[in-house]
Amino acid sequence: MTTTAEEEFAAIIRAKLGERFQDEFVFDPILVRTAWNLDGVRYLHAYIVFAGDQKKLEPAWTAALPRLLWPHAQELDYPGLPLQTFVEKSEWPRLEATLQ
Repeated sequence: MTTTAEEEFAAIIRAKLGERFQDEFVFDPILVRTAWNLDGVRYLHAYIVFAGDQKKLEPAWTAALPRLLWPHAQELDYPGLPLQTFVEKSEWPRLEATLQ
């Protein structure tokens, strides 16, 4: 079985989140989609669904996450800065329906 770049990137994100937050949160699912910025550059957009106390989801760290992930995205042949959207578990069904 082969994995897609999106699946591989989701695994990298899961590992980074696990390193930082250990078991403070449950991050599931992590959905990664290919997107294009206004300049036509491909990038990866991750929707990270979480369950846990949102106050512990440190904005300084989550804001820095794209820069931590960018080298991995480039290795997967996505040159644009990756984006992440954190979604509370309770909000996921509504957002998931719009992404279909």
